[in-house]
Amino acid sequence: MKMQEFLERLPEPFAIEILEALPGPDRKDLLRRNNAKVSLRAGNLKRSLRRAKETRLLLQALVKNGDLDLQRTFLQGWLARRADMIVYFLNTWEIEHSNGIVDSFDWVNEVEADKVKESLPGLKEMNENLEDIAPLVYFAYLELPCTGEVLDVDALFKDVEPAEA
Repeated sequence: MKMQEFLERLPEPFAIEILEALPGPDRKDLLRRNNAKVSLRAGNLKRSLRRAKETRLLLQALVKNGDLDLQRTFLQGWLARRADMIVYFLNTWEIEHSNGIVDSFDWVNEVEADKVKESLPGLKEMNENLEDIAPLVYFAYLELPCTGEVLDVDALFKDVEPAEA
């Protein structure tokens, strides 16, 4: 799945969660660089409303400019909190890394769908509290070509959408 498609489909509440997982300085820099910072003024006093507006503006900017590095920065804080998942995948796929950090992404197109599919069941054994959508976030970060073959993307997005009242 391409990062662009992932960001276009991302439900706002989950996007807010991802943005809030970024460390403060990184979040402020990302918002500033994408002209998505909402100033504190009348109509924007509630933090939750400001954050929702910032998230909408940021997603629009990230999709529009298509800068993969900025798009990846958006996901990094959320993924960093799930580093054990990243290390698990890289070990299972036999990718050389240092605590989940790789030198390049040249290997991504070489990972076989069967190998990815075989690695998924062990993920829940490793961390039973891991969200079902976590692999999708990482696969989008990687722009893993076989994502659609190994995950039910529509169902995962549906799971993170807010329930209708």
